[in-house]
Amino acid sequence: MGASLARNLSRNVDGSVAMFDLDESKISALVAAHPEANLSGFSHLPDFVAALAVPRVILLMVPAGRPVDAVIESLTPLLTDGDIIIDGGNTHYPDTERRVAECAQNNLRFIGMGVSGGEQGALLGPAMMPGGDPTVWADIAGLLEPIAAKAEDGQPCVTLVGSGASGHFTKMVHNGIEYADLQLIGEAYALLRAGGRNAAECSEVFASWNTGEDRSYLLESAATVLAQSDPDTGGALIDYVLDHAKGKGTGAWTVIAGADEGVSVSVIAESLFARSISSATAERQAWAGDPVSASADLPVDAVRDAYMAARLIAYQQGLALLATASETFGWNVALAPVVRIWRAGCIIRAGFLDAVSRVYAENPECVSFLSMEPFRGQLLERLPSLRQVAAEAILGNVPTPALAAAVNHQTMLMSGALPTALVQLLRDFFGSHTYERTDQEGNFHIIWEADRSQHRR
Repeated sequence: MGASLARNLSRNVDGSVAMFDLDESKISALVAAHPEANLSGFSHLPDFVAALAVPRVILLMVPAGRPVDAVIESLTPLLTDGDIIIDGGNTHYPDTERRVAECAQNNLRFIGMGVSGGEQGALLGPAMMPGGDPTVWADIAGLLEPIAAKAEDGQPCVTLVGSGASGHFTKMVHNGIEYADLQLIGEAYALLRAGGRNAAECSEVFASWNTGEDRSYLLESAATVLAQSDPDTGGALIDYVLDHAKGKGTGAWTVIAGADEGVSVSVIAESLFARSISSATAERQAWAGDPVSASADLPVDAVRDAYMAARLIAYQQGLALLATASETFGWNVALAPVVRIWRAGCIIRAGFLDAVSRVYAENPECVSFLSMEPFRGQLLERLPSLRQVAAEAILGNVPTPALAAAVNHQTMLMSGALPTALVQLLRDFFGSHTYERTDQEGNFHIIWEADRSQHRR
């Protein structure tokens, strides 16, 4: 991705783009392979830094973790006040928070920037989510806006999303939503197959869904890969692919952050754990002697509406987490521009994000875009299908944990009374944790082991 971003920059900004790598052969090969690009390569760090105009802007594309710290340590003595270091990797946001503070002590501005779109996106136009020192945007906008993906209205899919580690947190949430959407598409596929359709027919169904505001990059991708034939056998490629899926950590980070912030990201969590179950090969093999057969003859329209409803719920869960974390850490993230960034270039780009961005722009304090029109009406219209599909999937032995999580999440939000009242009383019973009442302010405790009198705490 680093090489692709360098080539992208060379096409879209004035002047030479300087690149550094410890492996001189890699740099030389890249420069030689693209003589049309205005690229200059270095394998000696002081020479690389000297080639940059002040204030220097250095974009790191190295593996997350210790390698980022090592590069910063090497760069710091060579830089001057006000220079900018951008970490474009998938870094865990607590590391970014630390590096922002450490660089500030050396009068350097550190930016954690999520980059989405893969290698091809990096070359042709990614979505970028920088976060850090609010004074930095004026110095990096001229570099990032020209190379970013452009939405249909021509706006570049990049802006400073907030301060601190907000950029990497935003990318982490983006990836969590990606986990959810991938799993939901997989579950819709499983339901279609359980109804007797083959891979080619499922491809046609997904292609038919991929229109208007319902369209998305992942739906389009699903239609494409399901139509792919196997080069060896001529059959559908999907039928020869192992059903194991793993991840690189950002899904788990999203779930952990949700737990830390007290925000339900249940659809994302179930999507993460679905991958864990798929990879539990030994335990799955232990049950191989008692297989269950999947059968669910559901209308295609019902499966579509269930998927679309659950997808909206997953996006809302991610955005709720981002808003809560921004408040916790004081990042001042506005959701409207974040959603605008996601409209093109990134993996979770979708047609309905224009309308989501408008909802937040017009109602910046709203707690849920789903509670606002047009999405409130859309969700209410699709919820019956989501409930029907989730129920019939369970009865038909089709595993749909993400769809079930979505319907349970929304049902809990819409229920007048929840059984967690009993949870409060049980916690007070065994641990004296107190409970709150519907008719009085304050916290209360019952003396359970004695006269069972009530006391205010």
